[in-house]
Amino acid sequence: LLALFQQLACDIANDTPLKLQWMTAVAMAIQPTHQMIAAHVRPIFEQVYGVLARQQSVPGTSPLEANNIRLMMHVINSVMMTHK
Repeated sequence: LLALFQQLACDIANDTPLKLQWMTAVAMAIQPTHQMIAAHVRPIFEQVYGVLARQQSVPGTSPLEANNIRLMMHVINSVMMTHK
């Protein structure tokens, strides 16, 4: 799931609404404290956060997409703050 989350963000400019829906579902299913992925969660979430921040500032991003991006960024930030 963590790899899928990262891959969805890599090309976020294409099919942004659909990818944000998938990213939301995947983010909710990721267990950041699971011993198999715990060391990788923060770096990947930080990378995805950066990608989303850049996409949010792209001139062609619709207000709805920007709002959904902000929501996903909030989820990412919440996970990172909860599982330091």
